[in-house]
Amino acid sequence: MSLATMAVRLAVKAALAPFGVDAGALPTMAGDRIFDSRLDLLDGRGGERTPLIVFAVEAIDGLAFSEQNGARGERGFNGSCRIVISAQVTSRQVFLDTDTNTEFEAEAADLLDHELADILDIVQDQAWAVLQQDPLFGRVAKRVTKLDAEPYPSTETGEKLAVLANSYFVEPLADGVKALEIVRDGLPQGSPVRARAAGAIAQIEQTAARLAAARLARSGLVATAPFSASGTAQGAAPPVPPPPPAATEPAITVTLDPKDPAP
Repeated sequence: MSLATMAVRLAVKAALAPFGVDAGALPTMAGDRIFDSRLDLLDGRGGERTPLIVFAVEAIDGLAFSEQNGARGERGFNGSCRIVISAQVTSRQVFLDTDTNTEFEAEAADLLDHELADILDIVQDQAWAVLQQDPLFGRVAKRVTKLDAEPYPSTETGEKLAVLANSYFVEPLADGVKALEIVRDGLPQGSPVRARAAGAIAQIEQTAARLAAARLARSGLVATAPFSASGTAQGAAPPVPPPPPAATEPAITVTLDPKDPAP
């Protein structure tokens, strides 16, 4: 299930910040300021009233496909996830360090006004339009079933911040490896998102190979210990040499002299 939601995240990243596209031609007002699962949302590149998008998977839920047998095999859960896409408008601002009583500059969300509210609505609509039309996202997300908006969190003083978070409830593909393969094969060489999908697939294939070897070992078909330089498993009995070929008697030839009587 986690691989399936990872594929959804990667598809969102690839759609909102496509590889090889100039910043000025990117599809939203956020440009290339698209952040995947970051806790520190800001990267210091913001100027005055600069929009950005940060997104993350914040919830996964699923019931077993079989009520009687529970979750087993590839179709373990009929799952869904909540993708939160947060649009923000930030500026360089001056803050006071109360410990040292010194001022410093940092990037932070602006206080909300009607202009920033307009920008947030536009950015959210742009993001949704991109995802709706993106073929990769459409292949790894079977359905988007619900929208829940969380607008404008408040500061300690009650002022609203220029942050608008939309939560999309998504049903991903049940087969997470297949979803990652779709992402990998759908992106060009050199794409960092493609490399992340390929790396995840390689790790899962390695795990599958180890589990297959363990099953064979339990059946007694192979040794589980690491192999020594001689080729035998460490801690295992040495191989039994094959039996030598059966000995053969030399042929005996007798020539009788006709002058001698027969024996």
